[in-house]
Amino acid sequence: MLSKNTLLNILFIALFLPCILLAENKKAETAKKNSLISEITSIEEFQKVLDNSGKTLLLFDLYADWCMPCKILSPLLEDLAFANKDKAKFYKINVDKQQEIAAAFKVTGIPLVVFVKEKNGIRAFTGVQSKTTYQQVINQYSESGSEELADGTLEAGIRIIKRKAGTAPGDIYVYRGDKVRLVIEDINSPLSIHIPKYKVSQAGVIGKNIQVEFKAKEIGTFPVYCNGKCPSGDGSQIGRIVVMQLKSSDKAKFTELNAKQTANLLKNQKPLILDVRTPNEFYSGHIKDAILIPLHQLEDRVSEIASYKEKDVLVYCRSGNRSTVASKILIDKGFKKLYNLRPGIKGWQKAGYDIVK
Repeated sequence: MLSKNTLLNILFIALFLPCILLAENKKAETAKKNSLISEITSIEEFQKVLDNSGKTLLLFDLYADWCMPCKILSPLLEDLAFANKDKAKFYKINVDKQQEIAAAFKVTGIPLVVFVKEKNGIRAFTGVQSKTTYQQVINQYSESGSEELADGTLEAGIRIIKRKAGTAPGDIYVYRGDKVRLVIEDINSPLSIHIPKYKVSQAGVIGKNIQVEFKAKEIGTFPVYCNGKCPSGDGSQIGRIVVMQLKSSDKAKFTELNAKQTANLLKNQKPLILDVRTPNEFYSGHIKDAILIPLHQLEDRVSEIASYKEKDVLVYCRSGNRSTVASKILIDKGFKKLYNLRPGIKGWQKAGYDIVK
């Protein structure tokens, strides 16, 4: 026989549980109604979105109801959709219900976030990335975006780019001149990285990170392969290194000069001349009146030249690559007028201009 308290509890559940469930359902429906992310429910609807997009940046979130990382990603994308409602349009696609669309995207893992502009896929990320990663693409490719942005961060003159294992590295954007350190974290299955252009090849060890370094000397797009026991198949392409030219932006003017143009600049405008080579290189011969701050020290010593933030600054190195990286560091620190001696001091000497020792 049930006690009086038990009967009261059963009665409470019978009377109020439906009300609680109804309130939760209404809350979920309201959140869905207020969402700035639209659900695509057919291939025809998907095609219509593409056809009517014009130059608008589109973000597609390919997910499944059973996917826990997809659920983690969802509120992050909601925040991004709200913050960027004037920059991009956001859509969700359930890969189980829209298999034809999933096949068009060649989905091999979810969540998969794909950025599309003018019907072209421009960036794709498998797995949950940081909010900054997605925001960077939005800033770069939205109609209001103008600056080409490299991935990762600069630390002591090295561009450090991190990716998680279990997801393809995808497109990796760097600037010409960058020394790049690519780190694949959390290796938990067989994986290797092979970049023929840079003669880089390393097999992963479970429980450790893969770390490779290379110098991006030429503009272009270079494939990244997985050789060995790879989830996507041995020898499969898993990404690309996209090497861009650093350009002027709203923040700063960046100009590349040949030796003759540099000589005219020194004659007519009297800029600060910054040598970012090593001390040994500097003392073996440098441009007259140049000051030395090696590239790997520049971030820590930028205060020494802070008075030139609004003035002309000529940066040079041996061949024009390290000086490009230095220019980017200075732009990020607020310098407005940067000139890069593209052939470097080698080209300067070859053109017949003097150096001092």
